[in-house]
Amino acid sequence: MSSPKDVRTSMTPATATPGIGQRRLRKDAGIALLVVMMLAAIIIPFAAEFAYQIALESRTAYNVTDQLAIDNAIESQYQIVIARFQFDGQGNQTDTYGDTWNDEELRSRTDEATGVTLSSTVFDEQGKFNVHMLAEASGDRKAVWKARLVSLIKHFRQDTKFDASSNADEVADVISRWVNGETSRGLVPKPSTTSDRAMLVLEELHFVSDIFQKERLLEDIREGEEVAPGLHRFLTVYGTGKINLNTAPKPVLQGVFHQDPDLADRIIERRDGAGEDAPPEDSSDEEGDAAGGNPFTDPNQILEVEGMDQTRLVANKVIPADDFDVRSNFFSVRIAAQKEQSRREEYFVLERVPGNDPNGPIEGFRHLLCQERTDPLETVEEEQ
Repeated sequence: MSSPKDVRTSMTPATATPGIGQRRLRKDAGIALLVVMMLAAIIIPFAAEFAYQIALESRTAYNVTDQLAIDNAIESQYQIVIARFQFDGQGNQTDTYGDTWNDEELRSRTDEATGVTLSSTVFDEQGKFNVHMLAEASGDRKAVWKARLVSLIKHFRQDTKFDASSNADEVADVISRWVNGETSRGLVPKPSTTSDRAMLVLEELHFVSDIFQKERLLEDIREGEEVAPGLHRFLTVYGTGKINLNTAPKPVLQGVFHQDPDLADRIIERRDGAGEDAPPEDSSDEEGDAAGGNPFTDPNQILEVEGMDQTRLVANKVIPADDFDVRSNFFSVRIAAQKEQSRREEYFVLERVPGNDPNGPIEGFRHLLCQERTDPLETVEEEQ
């Protein structure tokens, strides 16, 4: 008979054989692990997709909030600018870029309530060359306006690598033919409006000829440190056709005085008060703002410009009362708004309607255009 000690020795773990239960547990554990891995392979992509959707919807919600804030900020800024136009129109018989509607505080500011950063740029549309005069001028005056347009195009990008002078005659010709209805509109529809003018918005020029897109003539161009202005700064389809002497940029004045383009600099010097007739620095206008330069108060004052006389006017076929004005009622406003990752620019065109009393309240405003813009608006030399 074996002793208990011998029995214990013969049953050592090293020689023990796994039972059926242990083998079954190991098999079940392997199956469970396989199932878990399969479930993980299925669930993980769904979880990742769910997390992505949550993040995307969260960002979308933030963007919607930002866009709503931007919408309200742009509308608020536009109403402020309109209020300035209304205030400026009371008892003020001239319009210059020194007026209250172009105050520095409106050009760039941050809306404290929403955190939206705003910048505004106002253009006097009556300081520009009105392309409708190519069709609406009487008799031989059409040819005069076309010659002015050629000169403007020769000068608007002068001294830049984007100089367009070599294409001036071609560009002026295609614009003239388009405005006079001598060119088929092709695929460009003309909306049914009360206006019978051939051209409703300046951007139609992109359809006149491929040269406008090829040379990027309408928009501002930046290449490194060099900036070339676009024709949008000098051409318009709004206004009376008369050019405001106090706001017309240099290329527009060079176009009008196409025989004597140097007179443009002298006109600008005169209105800026660079001459002996400049008012003292502490003078102010009727509205209490600092008087900007020495603006023209009558178109015939152009004869006060150094070197100007009747001979020069006749040579350039300029009739001051017909070609010039000193007051404007057509303006465009470009407002850019940005908040964190969202940004938008809106472009407005409005007409200020004077009341019967020139020194009284403004009758109101006509809103002529509102559109979102994506083309660049650079700071050109004359704005620096």
